[in-house]
Amino acid sequence: MKYVRFYLEHKSPKDKRKGSHCGTVFAAFDTMGDDFKPRFDGEGYYVLDGLGAVFAEPNSPVASTAASTDYLHQKCKRISEAEAREIHPALFERLDAEES
Repeated sequence: MKYVRFYLEHKSPKDKRKGSHCGTVFAAFDTMGDDFKPRFDGEGYYVLDGLGAVFAEPNSPVASTAASTDYLHQKCKRISEAEAREIHPALFERLDAEES
């Protein structure tokens, strides 16, 4: 999928090191064509827009949201589209519907 990066979500940095994850994926969009440059939100954070889980449960429904670069660095790990499709199918129901 072009212009989308996928981040596997973990409950804590400790879980990230252990490889234990939440069963959800954040999909970051490169909406400006600027190689995923985060935008400043005006409240002290740099964020990426995308789709993320509504609930803290595996394969949660998704909604439009933003994630700070701090959050992505501390609690997420970048993964491939194939891995993301396996882990969070509900995310791809939305992404595939928007793409067609």
